[in-house]
Amino acid sequence: MLSFLRPALRHTITASLMWLAACGSSSNGDTDSPVEPPPPGIPTLTEYTIDTDLINESSGLARSQRRDDLLWTLNDSGGATSLYGITTEGRHVVTLDVRGALANLDWEDLASYTHDGVAYLLIGDMGDNSAFRPVTTFYRIVEPEVTIGDAVQSLSVTVDRIYTQAYPDGPRDAESLAVDGRDHMAYVLSKRDAQPMLYRFPLDSLLPLPIALPGIMEALGPIEIPRAPADFSGNVDAFNWTTAMDFDDAGTMAYVGTPLNGYWYQRQADEDWISAMQRAPRAFALPPYSQIEAGTFARTDAATLYITSENLPAPLARLRP
Repeated sequence: MLSFLRPALRHTITASLMWLAACGSSSNGDTDSPVEPPPPGIPTLTEYTIDTDLINESSGLARSQRRDDLLWTLNDSGGATSLYGITTEGRHVVTLDVRGALANLDWEDLASYTHDGVAYLLIGDMGDNSAFRPVTTFYRIVEPEVTIGDAVQSLSVTVDRIYTQAYPDGPRDAESLAVDGRDHMAYVLSKRDAQPMLYRFPLDSLLPLPIALPGIMEALGPIEIPRAPADFSGNVDAFNWTTAMDFDDAGTMAYVGTPLNGYWYQRQADEDWISAMQRAPRAFALPPYSQIEAGTFARTDAATLYITSENLPAPLARLRP
């Protein structure tokens, strides 16, 4: 049994050049109109360790909309129908039982947002490695108020809304979910397509659709993301598999994460997300953790990003690319 660790801040360091070497140079796979994104940067990194073995497959991460010092995470397929609140230094402070969630078939991401003054969390049960699920399920809850103390709190919340959705072009594996509270839309990014596809669905329907009658997501198109360079020695197909996505609070930046790199897309005023994400992103190297599947911007700070991975003990990293 893993002993519980107090979150230990290892000194703030600069990511090593070996990460950059692992990423290689970037190039666009579209030979008709090649776009060369900026070379990957080396972010400033601060590392912590999440102090509980309850979080053993962290596959989603979302900042609190209520507190600057709180993050929410979840475990993926087969895990409990629970969310876990951790501080921004990795201390487990609350376990949140999500009542009304049918199951954790494959919870793969988590998004937070505020709409009409209410703070929400949206859970994406959308993992589908074999691309066979006819529908995917999203659970919305109102984010509870958390008081951080010495003891771990146990709270429960009932699902506020269930969204059952299907893709317009057949089943897809997806691990990346973000919400824009301004247009009240949820955005999903496919994982295993050569060019990841962006989809969306509305969150403001008056009545939830029954499971037998799913909503159909809107396909917005492929995003621009670098393909593996010619000298890349790893799994070329998996180089740009997307495993995380988030929008910042101001609605001006999108983060997309892959196993090795992170990408930032900047949205101009009066521009939609697909237009912003079809331009070459700013690339930066991620820490050398295995199975990085979760990332979120800091609350009110688009210059800071938190990531974690499915390692155990689970690392938590704060990056400033």
